Amino acid sequence: MKNCVLFAFIPLIALMFGCEKAVETTVLNAGKWDLVRKADSTKHYIGICFADQLNGWVVGDSGRVLHTSNAGDSWETQSTGTTVSLRCVQFIGTQTGWAAGSNAIGMTKDGGHLWNWRYFPGDPRKGFLCMSFANLTAGWIGDNFGGILHTEDGGMTWTTQISGTSWAITSVQFLDAQEGWAVSVHGEILHTIDGGNNWTIKTLGSLDCGNTGDCTDIFFINHSLGWIATNNMLSSMANALSPIVHTSDAGKAWVCQPVPTMMTTSLQFVNERSGWAAGWNGILHTTNGGVNWDYQVEASSGTFIDLYFVGLYFVDQSHGWAITFMGNIYRYQAL
Repeated sequence: MKNCVLFAFIPLIALMFGCEKAVETTVLNAGKWDLVRKADSTKHYIGICFADQLNGWVVGDSGRVLHTSNAGDSWETQSTGTTVSLRCVQFIGTQTGWAAGSNAIGMTKDGGHLWNWRYFPGDPRKGFLCMSFANLTAGWIGDNFGGILHTEDGGMTWTTQISGTSWAITSVQFLDAQEGWAVSVHGEILHTIDGGNNWTIKTLGSLDCGNTGDCTDIFFINHSLGWIATNNMLSSMANALSPIVHTSDAGKAWVCQPVPTMMTTSLQFVNERSGWAAGWNGILHTTNGGVNWDYQVEASSGTFIDLYFVGLYFVDQSHGWAITFMGNIYRYQAL
């Protein structure tokens, strides 16, 4: 799948507002979010992925990987053998998975008990931010300098693809082994129909909906319908609401869907109408394809760093999870 967020803004947010305690349970007609893991350290987390309704992983600083086999009721720390900061994770099934971060890509074939790492020498500032595997062999990883790596053997070897941008790629999603999408912090949408051998780029700057800011995540539910999360926090504090951007024609045209927040970092749809978006101040939900977005989890004010969500993952319409930067994990279950 996709997933990583633009974490460069997080230290500034912490300096601006500090830490507060979050609301632990929110109940709405559509379902209920519960806090299933309280942060137990100063380590930060970014990536989250679930293979099914029971098995999930989150990754973060210092090579930390947490795993649950009971839908989040309890979490164990897996020994990874690395200390690099991890930013993204994906599993296909409960055994085969990948994680990536600061110049390192890891792979496991036993559910995370043993990780094998490959390190990429070079600029120490470079780091992997997002990944997408279309199947057990074909995968792509984006970095903070606009680079894309591609594997055709499940991560054993990687080759460089020319993305056409030098801006940080914050999210990538391949719908199959040929068609893929990615976004950058510069408001760029990247698209390929040949497995990443050639990428085209479109910018959001021409949209007539104000400043869309940086792109933080992209998700397509099929080959036609897609959404992009954006961040407007640092670009226009006077007019800080940041839209979700939507296409219904495979990216030929994009329109803005207003949301009541200045930043969304992660989004996912489970069908053409029902989707969630997480970010600053809570979790939003739509039941009409993004025409309207309403809070399911919302802090009482905009100063709750605990409710700064950095990732979410749904396996179906009734089961989802979200993680905050501080490491608190929330679980959604339909009522």
